[in-house]
Amino acid sequence: MSNTKSFQRKIIYGGCMIALLVLISLISRPATSDPNNQGGWLAQKRHEYRITQADLGQIDPASEAMRLSLMGMDGVAITMLWNKLNRHQKMEQWALMESTARTISHLNPHLLKVWEHQAWNLSYNVSREFDDYRHRYLWVKKGINYHMEGTDYNYDEPRMKDSIGHFFGQKFGNADEKVQYRRLFPEDDLFHEQITEHLAGSDYTLENDAEGAIDGKPDHWKVGRIWNFWAQKNVDEGRGSIGNMSHTIFHSQPVKRLMSYAENIEKEGYIGDKARLAWEQSNNEWDEFGDRSLPSSYGIEIRLNDSVRMRQQYEELMERFNEIAEDELEQFKEEETAKLPEDVRVALDTPAEDRTEQQQALAERAESAMLFSLRRVVKLISDPARQIDAARVAREIDDLRFLIDVVERQRSIVAFDYWGTRSESESKEQAIRARQYLYDARQAMQSANLVEAQEKFEAAWDVWAEIYETYPSLKEDSASDDLIAAIKEYRGLLELQLGEDLPPDFPLMELLRIHDDEFQEPATAAVESTESETPMAETPEDATLEDGAKAESPMTEAPADAAPADPAAPAEAVSEDEPAAEATPTEEMKREETPPAAEEAATDESPAPMPEEPAAENSDAEKPAEQPEPMEDSPAEPEAEAEPAKSEPEAEGETESSEEPTAESSEEEEPVASEEEDAS
Repeated sequence: MSNTKSFQRKIIYGGCMIALLVLISLISRPATSDPNNQGGWLAQKRHEYRITQADLGQIDPASEAMRLSLMGMDGVAITMLWNKLNRHQKMEQWALMESTARTISHLNPHLLKVWEHQAWNLSYNVSREFDDYRHRYLWVKKGINYHMEGTDYNYDEPRMKDSIGHFFGQKFGNADEKVQYRRLFPEDDLFHEQITEHLAGSDYTLENDAEGAIDGKPDHWKVGRIWNFWAQKNVDEGRGSIGNMSHTIFHSQPVKRLMSYAENIEKEGYIGDKARLAWEQSNNEWDEFGDRSLPSSYGIEIRLNDSVRMRQQYEELMERFNEIAEDELEQFKEEETAKLPEDVRVALDTPAEDRTEQQQALAERAESAMLFSLRRVVKLISDPARQIDAARVAREIDDLRFLIDVVERQRSIVAFDYWGTRSESESKEQAIRARQYLYDARQAMQSANLVEAQEKFEAAWDVWAEIYETYPSLKEDSASDDLIAAIKEYRGLLELQLGEDLPPDFPLMELLRIHDDEFQEPATAAVESTESETPMAETPEDATLEDGAKAESPMTEAPADAAPADPAAPAEAVSEDEPAAEATPTEEMKREETPPAAEEAATDESPAPMPEEPAAENSDAEKPAEQPEPMEDSPAEPEAEAEPAKSEPEAEGETESSEEPTAESSEEEEPVASEEEDAS
């Protein structure tokens, strides 16, 4: 009995094994080159989702043999090799490090982060270990070559291609050695051949799509743009995914590379038609980008250019709602405003142009909260027909406001308004002239032709002022830093070379106030404001009051009720840098009545003398009988340019009277001698 049951179990087990083998063969049957034979179910699914080895990229026999020989332990091997790579990097064994990185990628060529991380490591981390920029350039190329090799195994991965475009653009264009890199890249024919080999599977070539400004040779910004275009094409064809990357940022990259190309060649002196056409093409492509349908995180398709249309529709709906429920809306606003804090009510009552930044923020939040409560306004309507109509319009307003918020958020991510305005302004002939003037001015500065440099700078400022008047939003542009640097060069030219300063009517003064944190108002403006005050009086009859009114009857003696002058008190010094008109008439009369000896005592004494100390002790020095003639009003002139033909007593008296009242007093004879030497 037991033998019969054992035999039956063997028959059942054998039948199950045969059935499983048949099922596995049907499911996993490989596909062949025959189009009618698509293989089993697994092969068909791999082909449908493009995850077969042939669909992912080229097949490397060595790589496949390594993976099969490890029998599923490739993850452990990758971890061990990664630690080995880190040791090589710490010991600066760069050749061993590079070969280890390639071994890691061959063990599993479809791990995208391995390619991207090690390419970054070679181009950014290893390259900076070298002092010579040629060696740095070599390792930047090694990293990019390594990254491009990854696309051979993953040629339907748009994320890899987009990352390579970033390497070509940013590493060559924004590194500290970007000037040297931009000079080396157009001449590197071997590197161009390697790039061409990796672009074999695309529709782009360096000759047709990457022509730069230097003798038609490739420009790295345009090469990066090719990789961005290729990645964009993969996404449009449904081949590959960009994962969690923003579609708005991803699809803006090709035109951003072109804008960077135009901006850089302008700085290098290629300011003619090449730059203008590049900006014009950028403006057209930016507008096309605004019309592109982009997926959003809310699961809806948006277009950035729809913002203008939606805002116009929003205004129309709000006007419609106001017509339906004008009284109820006004009642609701009054009730809600009464509930607000005092500072918010003050902000709402203040006109928009007079609000501070804090008041503007408070008012916007309050108005937005009221607008989001339109359905509460609907409940205040008593007429059923009007209530139904208002409810329908309120729902449309809420839906449209949500869409506007989504679109505006995406527009702000890529600074859509700014780049549209920037590309439009830069494509005008006016901007080309302004940049040409700046470039010529800097070239003249390098040639020490200061007069021509000043003329070119001033011509550039006038044109830039016209541009900012046409496009006022560009005043807040962070890219104005280059223009601010040019203005600083111009100001240094005026101050150090020509002895001048920015004129008070400088056309770009507002731009300096916005972007230059260390900006100081030009000294010329301060001097002119000082000169606009009453000049130094040459005679007592010309003395003026502080408020600008002229004394009607000049006095030569102190009034009866005036306190007698204290000869021991420190007299107010008259500085050549300050107009004498700032002194009050009483102080003028005190100086007239004070004897010369008392003046010397008052000047040479410390600021806080003892009251009981007699003034006669300091009157031993011999003084001229008459007062020195007041100097002409020249606040900007230094003391060293005073009249040198004075006698020694006169020079001594003049020097003492021109000391600042806050200066520390010292010995009587030493300062006089030193100031006489300075005057000579």
